[in-house]
Amino acid sequence: MMREQYGISFEKVRSKSGLVFPYASENNINNAEIAHHITCSDESATEMQILELQKALAGEKIQAAWGEVMGSTLDIQSDGTVQINYTNRRIPIQDFKELLEEWLHFITT
Repeated sequence: MMREQYGISFEKVRSKSGLVFPYASENNINNAEIAHHITCSDESATEMQILELQKALAGEKIQAAWGEVMGSTLDIQSDGTVQINYTNRRIPIQDFKELLEEWLHFITT
């Protein structure tokens, strides 16, 4: 699984009021922004990001600045990578797409 390669784990956290929230955490500080962005992405935002990443992988023209989810930004670079927020860390589009697909499966099952 892609999340294992990036040291990211998914869990469901129960609040004091009993509500359950999906959460992505990392064991490598270099991937903290990635895990945070994933946590901010609900089902709809995750699906929209996956669709846009699929377009980029297919060579379709897309807007580089995809947008943001709860303040966490996603930029799809022309060099085949994505950048989360304004860090110097970039990962391949395919890797991030797979991370989001794993997250979508986690939060919908």
